[in-house]
Amino acid sequence: MKLLEKWLHFYRTYTLGYSVRRVNPDELEIRHLILDAFPRGMIRLIFLAILGVIAFIDLQHGVSPFDNQISAIKYNFDWAFDPDKSIRKIYDIELEVMSRESFQRKYPNEKILPYEEYRKPYLERDSLRLVRPVFHFIWPLLLLCILFPPRPRGIRINRKKKVIYQQHLGKEYWLAFIPDEGDPLSGIVYNLYGLYPFSLTGRYSLQIGIPEKDGKLPFLMYGCYPNPSLEHNRYLLRAIRDFVREDNPASLKYVGRYYKLPWLNPLIFLFNVGSIFRMPFNQKLADKQIETELKAWKKRTENSKKHWFEAVQRQQQSVNQQLAELKMDNKI
Repeated sequence: MKLLEKWLHFYRTYTLGYSVRRVNPDELEIRHLILDAFPRGMIRLIFLAILGVIAFIDLQHGVSPFDNQISAIKYNFDWAFDPDKSIRKIYDIELEVMSRESFQRKYPNEKILPYEEYRKPYLERDSLRLVRPVFHFIWPLLLLCILFPPRPRGIRINRKKKVIYQQHLGKEYWLAFIPDEGDPLSGIVYNLYGLYPFSLTGRYSLQIGIPEKDGKLPFLMYGCYPNPSLEHNRYLLRAIRDFVREDNPASLKYVGRYYKLPWLNPLIFLFNVGSIFRMPFNQKLADKQIETELKAWKKRTENSKKHWFEAVQRQQQSVNQQLAELKMDNKI
């Protein structure tokens, strides 16, 4: 049992790297599930389904999968750079037919043109002959951009400035504060039991809400998709606590600069791996807004700060209570 417990602890600690990365020594980032993992995976599933249908239809007709598409591409290149290869075949067939005695008796006045004259109308009618091959260089690049879309930025935890923040619509940043003492999660509201998009397995995703200035609490989903387990959510939140409280927490031993590749889990790999680049993140603007918010925060009285955290925790207690009624334990 102890060996099994050690293995499970190692596995859950190691797989944190699927959802968490280090931005710098004092900042973590947790993957944005909805904007990052989910769309990428759905696009790839649709693409694989299309390939499967094409391959199935080809096999039904006794053709090697994708042979028609490959032949069409090859024909476009041959027609653009070596048109005589196709025109000469047509010319030779017509020449052979018109040379027959039966044809000459029936059409004595029909004469075949010299090849150089014969080929001109074919080339003149197809003005896009040299353009089509260009599209065969463009569409693979577009396909790469679709299958490997840019990675949106997730929620960030900065232990030096003691803030948790999230980029919103590129120009605005939602901000939650981390208390100097007590639970580092006191400034956010979390839900371990957020339903997966299109979940058929009964699993859950991690929802984190950062209170807005007007008191609203937008919940967003974080972590890899689909999550390895419910415990993954717990370890994510515990890792935030450890990161704020300790210099080099053991729970983040396997978390590095980049998200880990889940080689052994094909679904997580399909949905989470592969981006050509990351979406722009204006760190200077983020730092500027954080500094402005922190200045205003420091001017508040200790009693005012206390009330702010208490208001957030009342919302957390409400979430916990709603889940408890469904026999779900939301406490960390």
